[in-house]
Amino acid sequence: MNFKVENWKLLVLSVFYVIFAVISYMVKKEQFLNFFMIAGLIVAVVGLLQIMAYFFKKEYMKPNEFSFAFGVLYVVAGLIVATKPDVIVDNYPLVLSGVVVLDSTLRLQYSMNLFRLEKEAWKINAILAAVPLVLGVVLILVPMSEDFMHNYFSFLLILDAIANFYTILYYKRIVKEFERKGYALVEDSLEE
Repeated sequence: MNFKVENWKLLVLSVFYVIFAVISYMVKKEQFLNFFMIAGLIVAVVGLLQIMAYFFKKEYMKPNEFSFAFGVLYVVAGLIVATKPDVIVDNYPLVLSGVVVLDSTLRLQYSMNLFRLEKEAWKINAILAAVPLVLGVVLILVPMSEDFMHNYFSFLLILDAIANFYTILYYKRIVKEFERKGYALVEDSLEE
């Protein structure tokens, strides 16, 4: 079983969440135009790097590998955000809550992997995925006052960042554990 977790993407996303949560809490919505223009350019560059990396790896040999498509998606999304930041600024809590919902849904997969591996920590991982997912859906669907929505939104981003950090650290430990077991199994089979 492949336990590859793209740690750097989760880490960058989590750091972005924390920074943005603080900025969102302190800065009025109208002052975000420059922030989103810069963020859009960064996302587009990450997409270009992912597209270039696709051509240097043999990931195309894997049937469920979509790194090229995700790279194109990042470039397109980044360009949209960079060129139309006013559309994003008017709707950023809803847009980023959608990202949190997607992110949390993907973390549910990690918890189910742990469940299938019979690891007790699957419950903690499931809770850390489900709570931000539900809070994100509530933010998207339930009308809220502007002030309450900003506080709620900042809390949601920080909670999701914490969940991402936990996932990175825990999965890194699980991967090492399985690598050690796999290595030990190879050694045992060589001795026989």
